[in-house]
Amino acid sequence: MNMLSAVRLPLSEPIDFLLADVAIRVQLSATNHKLAVDRYAAVNKWIERAGSPLEGRVEIFYPQGSMAIGATIASKLERDEFDIDLIAQLDFPADTLPHEMLDVLELAIRGEPGSRYHDMTERCTRCIQIRYKDGMHLDVTPMVRLLNLHERCGFIFHAKHRWATADDRRIVANPWGFAQWFNARTPVELEFAKIYEARAADYEASLLLAEADVEPVPDQVPPHKKSMALIALQLLKRWRNVQYDQREGRCPPAVVLAKFVADNANQTRTLSAELLHQARQLKAAFSRAQHDRELVEVRNPACGSDVFTDRWPGTLQAQGVFVADLTTLVAKLEVLGGDCDLATMQRLLSELFGERPTLDAVRSFNRRAGQAIVQGQSQHVPGSGRFGIPGSAAATIALSTNVAAAVRDTPRHTYFGG
Repeated sequence: MNMLSAVRLPLSEPIDFLLADVAIRVQLSATNHKLAVDRYAAVNKWIERAGSPLEGRVEIFYPQGSMAIGATIASKLERDEFDIDLIAQLDFPADTLPHEMLDVLELAIRGEPGSRYHDMTERCTRCIQIRYKDGMHLDVTPMVRLLNLHERCGFIFHAKHRWATADDRRIVANPWGFAQWFNARTPVELEFAKIYEARAADYEASLLLAEADVEPVPDQVPPHKKSMALIALQLLKRWRNVQYDQREGRCPPAVVLAKFVADNANQTRTLSAELLHQARQLKAAFSRAQHDRELVEVRNPACGSDVFTDRWPGTLQAQGVFVADLTTLVAKLEVLGGDCDLATMQRLLSELFGERPTLDAVRSFNRRAGQAIVQGQSQHVPGSGRFGIPGSAAATIALSTNVAAAVRDTPRHTYFGG
């Protein structure tokens, strides 16, 4: 390992390591990211094929939402299902009826019986979804550009049926502009990115090695350089999925969480502090609105007509449920940030982010900590299940061997052995 300097690491405590490893286990891996890119390139080519109703009418095809900012996570708690959101900007009149716009995109994707996507295509209210057997979904949303508005602003279309209804509408949106805004406000933190991407690469290599008895593949270029704010967003989305897994109705949109995270980014020095800071900011904003008996309204900073809260919360009752969830989240994160043993960490992290990724992250942490014991880099505390690891050894646990990074200048860390 390269020489370590004595400054604070963004991953400094056991809880920082564990939060990072939970995020790694629920995010879109480099392998699945490449698969998603290959698939949406294939869909783009398919809908423009000769004879397609969209032949010559696709102006641009690009990722939106979580895929555009690198925040995609598994949509299901116990299965690695990923929703990839895409925009198909089409050369159609802006006054095209909403159901007709969805009609033409559905026809272009579904194709003839026996064609590649025919039995994989499902029509949704605002998009056409392609469902793959491995659990990945590609959601393709049609858009018509509005030239009088900002770059890539346009109409997306809402229609529940294949015929016109009073509920149909055209909605001004600019997902591309929001992604540009979010990325500008959450710049890469280089030391954090080095450590996080190294851990992610190690984890993915271990999965590949477990699946096939072969040598690990060469290091891949990570699909996204990460900031702590971005990882905090992924963890908040996972926490939201856990809370709403068994509930009826809509959950808080990811883009609403993303807007708050970007508004409050770049104010902390560790991952656990960033997550707690973001949770507190969310709690404060929604609690104020609930106290004033108002619904939170969140708009796209790149397009003021684009309202992110148009379908949620909808009622004070739904907003109140989220406020209660946030109150519990903040309380548990405050415990995790204190003098907390590993058994308590595992319990609280499982409650917040699900048992499967938490258990895997804790096992990985224990293996690294055990290696530090074997190498004589820790001191057991007699009469307890705790042991101390000096700063340099903590960095060894945190880092891949080919990554140079800085360590915190505190003298020891405490862990609860497993």
